[in-house]
Amino acid sequence: MGSVIGDILPLAIGVAISPVPIIAAILMLLSPKARTTSVGFLLGWVVGIALAATVFTLLSSVLPQDEQSGSQPIKGVVQIVLGALLLLVAVRQWGKRPKDGDEPAMPAWMKAIDTMTFVKASGLALLLAAVNPKNLLLAASAGMTIGSAGARRGRADGGDPHLRAARRIDHSDSRRRISLRSR
Repeated sequence: MGSVIGDILPLAIGVAISPVPIIAAILMLLSPKARTTSVGFLLGWVVGIALAATVFTLLSSVLPQDEQSGSQPIKGVVQIVLGALLLLVAVRQWGKRPKDGDEPAMPAWMKAIDTMTFVKASGLALLLAAVNPKNLLLAASAGMTIGSAGARRGRADGGDPHLRAARRIDHSDSRRRISLRSR
């Protein structure tokens, strides 16, 4: 469990420091309907991230399982491919940036923030969270990590030999206490 959290923490930070939702949240907090739109945006964002990560966690169960103690080449290859796709998206966005001196066009969703309702803000956040290529690829990597950890023979210890040894020691200690009480 601890290793899974350590593996997905950088991915979660990558999603959290995304500038688009930070800008959207600030604009919504400054809008006339700040209470309703900001709550709707928050709910839509959380549902979008959870939905994307859940879908990829479930999809990871169709991949063949590797040995518990060995390496996980399929997971590694998938994460390398996802990283390469993320680099391609970055190069594509870099090429589409405005030239020097050109004024970048404001996205339509930013213009509409002042008139958004709870439902529209939730939908916008859901799209920004789940369909954004960067978030989608990070959620895919997180889903692969979570899915591969949970698939290790379905054991609560996740195949960790240290946890199994601790459990054995704990069980033997409790048996010793029971035998001492019965004397």
